[in-house]
Amino acid sequence: MAAVRLDLISIFTKLEHIMNNIDSDSGRAFRSSPANPSAVPPATPAKPSVLRARLAKILAASGVRTAEDDGAPSHFGFGVDRIDAALRGNAGVDGLPRAALHELHAASKEDRTSAAAMALLMAQRCQTLGRDERPILWISESGEARRQGRLYPPGLAELGIDPDSIIHVDAPDSIAALRAAADGVRSSAMGAVIIELAGKRPKGLDLTATRRLSLSAQKSGVLSLCLRSGSDPENPLPTAAFSRWQVAAAPSVALEANAPGHPAFDISLLRHRSGLYGLSARLEWNRDDQVFREQQSEQNTPDIGAVPALSAVRADHQGARAA
Repeated sequence: MAAVRLDLISIFTKLEHIMNNIDSDSGRAFRSSPANPSAVPPATPAKPSVLRARLAKILAASGVRTAEDDGAPSHFGFGVDRIDAALRGNAGVDGLPRAALHELHAASKEDRTSAAAMALLMAQRCQTLGRDERPILWISESGEARRQGRLYPPGLAELGIDPDSIIHVDAPDSIAALRAAADGVRSSAMGAVIIELAGKRPKGLDLTATRRLSLSAQKSGVLSLCLRSGSDPENPLPTAAFSRWQVAAAPSVALEANAPGHPAFDISLLRHRSGLYGLSARLEWNRDDQVFREQQSEQNTPDIGAVPALSAVRADHQGARAA
C-alpha cells in the first residue's frame, strides 16, 4: 500500500507541474511555446500537504484507510471469511468500509423486519469490532412506523442488542428523515446512523441527498445505512451508496432437542463500488459471539417458511404503551 501511495503522489506532482506550466500563461490566450524556453520560470510544485489532502480524498472514496485515521478499524465484516474476502474489492482490506453509505432493500414487504434486523446487526458488528460504545441513531417516518410497527426492545435484546444504545427519531416525512440523517452522520458522537424509508420513490431520496450522506460519512467516520422497504430491488433508484444489498428472511436450522435455531437471512449483493456482483449467502446470527455464520446444512430445517428475524410491535398493540 505504501508503494501505491508513493506512486499516486508522484503522479500528482507531475500533474501539478503540467498544470503550473499551462497556468503560467493564464493571462493570455493559448499559443505555441515561446522561442526561448529557458525564459519560462520553473514551475513550483504543490505543497506536500495539498498532495496528501488530495490523496486522502481518493483513498477515502475507495474505502482505504489513511494515516490520519483515529486508529479504529476502517472496515467491518460479517465474520464469514468467504464473504469478507470477496468484499475486499479495490481497497485491499476485507469487508465493507465503515465510513460510507450502504443500502439495504427488503426483498418483499414480508421481509421488512429481517432487513431492519440486518441493518442493526451490521451496525452492531461495526460497533463490536471497533469497541465502540457510541449510540446508534435510528430514523424513520412516523406514518410508516404507525402502519408497520416500531422497534421492539425485547426483540432487540433477543438479538444481543442493547435497546438503550439506540436513539430513535420519528420524522414527519421522508424529507425530514433525510435532513435528520444528514445531521446525524455529520456528528462523530454517533456510532452509526440508520435511516428507514418506505416506498418505491421516497420524496427527497436522490443522488444529491445520498451523495451528501456519503461525503459526510467519509468525513466523520460514521457508518450510514439506508434501509428501504417497499422498493424494487431489481430496478432501484440511483444512489451514491457504496454497496447495495437485498435481504430476505430465511428458515433457521433447529438446534439440539429441536430448539429454535438462530435467526437466518438470505443476502444478495446487488451493487458494489468496486464492480462486484453475484455474491449471495444464507447467514445465521449468533448473538453470543456477536458474529454471522454461513448456514452449512439445511438438515432438520422446519418446513414452515421464512420467519421475520426481528420482533416488532404495532403502535396500537397493548404492549406498545408499556414499552
